[in-house]
Amino acid sequence: MGKVEASVEIAAPLAEVWDLYFDRDRWPSWVDGFSSVASESGYPEVGGTLSWRSTPAGRGTVQERVSAHEPRSLHRIDYDDPGSSGTLEVAFEMLPASDAESGRRTRVTQRLTYAIKTGGPLRWLLDVLFVRSQMRRSLERSLIELRLEAERAGGTQAG
Repeated sequence: MGKVEASVEIAAPLAEVWDLYFDRDRWPSWVDGFSSVASESGYPEVGGTLSWRSTPAGRGTVQERVSAHEPRSLHRIDYDDPGSSGTLEVAFEMLPASDAESGRRTRVTQRLTYAIKTGGPLRWLLDVLFVRSQMRRSLERSLIELRLEAERAGGTQAG
């Protein structure tokens, strides 16, 4: 199984970042490769499911099932798409700040554990040479866009 992680600090309150993260109408502005929601039931609560489509050059249709949901703290899903399956854990943390910006900074960390479905006996090599870096860059792009979207909405920018 491959593992990648990415993190970003956002100049916005935890509550605003959390709400943005689950606002499906705004996903196209920050989720890397996202096109549209195909179906959902009970999402984002534990046991809820979501099916979404990626852009034409993306992952195809992605199926998600929520395995943990702790408001303003943690969200974990198990996913399956045509090329891989695994778990994405997203942690939200309010950062300590000076009095002037108290409660206005949030760290979001995504940890992805995945297994690729193709490649046969050389799957591990495919992962090390190509897939892992693509997965990490996708997480990083999404988090950077999440930060930009949150800071635009809140009228602040990270220093």
